[in-house]
Amino acid sequence: MQWNQDGLGIEGKHLTLRIARSIAELEEFREIWGLWCEDPGADIDFFLVSAHCRATIVRPYVMVVYRDGVPDCMLIGRLEHTRLTLNVGYTTLFRPRVRRLFFVEGGFLGNQSQENSEFLVRGIMSCLRQREADTAEFIRVREDSSLYRAANEEPNFFCRGHFLQVHEHRTVRLPDSFDGFLHGLSRKNRHELRRHEKKLKDDFAGQVRIQCYRREEELNELAQEVDKVSETTYQRAIGAGFKTDVEVLESLRIAARRGGLRGCVLYLAEQPCAFFIGKQYKNTLYGNFMGFDSRFGKYSPGLYILMHSIEECFEPDQRVTQVDLGRGDRQYKRAICNQSWKDGPMYLYAVSCNGLKLNCLQSGTSLLDVCARKLLLRSALLQKMKRAWLRWLQRSRGPKPLEREYKEDGSACRWREASLPDPRN
Repeated sequence: MQWNQDGLGIEGKHLTLRIARSIAELEEFREIWGLWCEDPGADIDFFLVSAHCRATIVRPYVMVVYRDGVPDCMLIGRLEHTRLTLNVGYTTLFRPRVRRLFFVEGGFLGNQSQENSEFLVRGIMSCLRQREADTAEFIRVREDSSLYRAANEEPNFFCRGHFLQVHEHRTVRLPDSFDGFLHGLSRKNRHELRRHEKKLKDDFAGQVRIQCYRREEELNELAQEVDKVSETTYQRAIGAGFKTDVEVLESLRIAARRGGLRGCVLYLAEQPCAFFIGKQYKNTLYGNFMGFDSRFGKYSPGLYILMHSIEECFEPDQRVTQVDLGRGDRQYKRAICNQSWKDGPMYLYAVSCNGLKLNCLQSGTSLLDVCARKLLLRSALLQKMKRAWLRWLQRSRGPKPLEREYKEDGSACRWREASLPDPRN
């Protein structure tokens, strides 16, 4: 399907919009797609993996803007029939079934001018008016981008989402050497890194090992080892984090075939306790999955394995200029990252009863979530409640705590699960 600028009410005579709705049509754009794409989440091969693995996806929905008959930019999306999960904190209030246009992170490719952004937003609103979907969702759009401005200015009040939270997105711009990176950290953070490393190596003398995984034939072993750790993490407790499902494994398989898989597992006394899995894509290492066994938390094993992964970025065959740790403002990111921006979701809605109802549900839930967080932050309860809740989840679902096992001469040899007292005694 194609529209010209007259059909969308846009001034000028040089812009045309085409929507690719089949995999065969997507292949026509493979060359420029690969040339423009900077984020693995929007890469054509990773996009096709999701299309094949998710039953909720109806078809691709890739919008291509032509300028004077030549492709000028693309917006990568898909049409889904799915259920939304509307939460306040970790509590789900509503799960409405919707037809959704979903545009992937990093999916605005090519010339990201204000003119092109406005043209695309008008095109999306035209599709919503034609009842192709109830809503359009953009994930993690930069607050300072032309697309963010267009989506907040073009549609009317009732056709856009409200009370949406933006989040800190932190990255590390790497210098010429790992020593240079370390010297860029604050003195306090360098001291903490050295302290945790020393304690780790003192308590596990000769028993600290990092196993790296790069090749496709190593992927199954990586997944098995990471899953052992992942089941103890808070991410697994809330239904997130690493999972050994088909989509995750296939995307990692593609990265390995391209030479971009970066998997590391930290072993203490031959027990896996922390992991990092990322994809090297062009000049950036993207951290996809990170976690550690909370029973070893006092050693900061997650930070230890992350620093190892960053150090590898300076090796000639793995050289990158940036590490992207994704959304979130956790303490370890503030400690090592040296640049950041704010990004967040955006929602557009059809001019219909379903669209208006969905907007009320989604915006109302967002307002409740924002208000609840502000109230808890004022009383300093938010982080305490979150930590307590996550600890309870980990205790109720995770493995038993660990204790040292000692040889006859009194020296420690390994860790084992602690035996719990019999409640009948």
